[in-house]
Amino acid sequence: MNASRDTAAGRLREPARVAVDRLRQPEYTGENRCLPCTIVNVGIAAVGATAVAAVGAPLLGTAGFGAALAAIWLRGYLVPGTPELTKRYLPERVLALFGKTPGSRGITARPSGEVDPETYLLDADILVETPAGDDFAFAPEFASAWRAAATGEPRDTGVDGDRSDRDDVAALATLTGIDADELAIDWYEGVGFAYAGDEKIGHWESRAAFRADVAADRVLTATRGDWTTLALADRSAVLGALRLFVDECPSCAGEVGLEERVVESCCSSYDVVAGRCAGCDARLFELRLPESVAAAAE
Repeated sequence: MNASRDTAAGRLREPARVAVDRLRQPEYTGENRCLPCTIVNVGIAAVGATAVAAVGAPLLGTAGFGAALAAIWLRGYLVPGTPELTKRYLPERVLALFGKTPGSRGITARPSGEVDPETYLLDADILVETPAGDDFAFAPEFASAWRAAATGEPRDTGVDGDRSDRDDVAALATLTGIDADELAIDWYEGVGFAYAGDEKIGHWESRAAFRADVAADRVLTATRGDWTTLALADRSAVLGALRLFVDECPSCAGEVGLEERVVESCCSSYDVVAGRCAGCDARLFELRLPESVAAAAE
């Protein structure tokens, strides 16, 4: 008898599960949920429920608020077109609070502003003008030392390769000066996220980008007496600027070329120029183009 009841109950629940699955939008929920969109929609739902309650229907307002929260949980938003609305109307300073605007990659702490990366690199003769005089490149001595530091580690067979997590953490400890026992670096679809305890401290576009920073840090530590006296965030800013001039992938030795593309997210759309390895397809950097430059290129 109990088995029959369980079977009947399961049959009754099945249509409900199907209905829920039809309503669910995985592109806007779960790991893909957008915090700004969710907050905006919960706020709209709360205002609407409060207005309904204020006109003498508190139970209806409560029920409506509950239904709105269920819709947001299932679909990611309540108001149709929310992703486009937030993309168009939310100021970048608001999106920045949720990490929705492009920023520097590497260690994510804010630089002090006392060190200008380009000036530092030029004054240290790390960057020099190209023969044509229209760009900069690694100075020959630095390029040789950087390549030796980068190739001193095992090469990858692909973007992820066979580098162990222990090696990554050891390199991160050297880069940051933080004890390795407190650090972790997780790779998700080729992108690296670094943590000290529960705090996110860094973000790299690829293992190649991470290796480029590690190699440059080793060379600068060995050759520049002032390097280790700089704040970690300032060193990260310098390393990020230096990575713009990497022409050989530190993971597979492939040629790094430039490409322009449009980056789309639920909350923003912007043009970037990216450095990508022709050999393993790893991104070394991604730099947002000013609106004036992007418009002129259209």
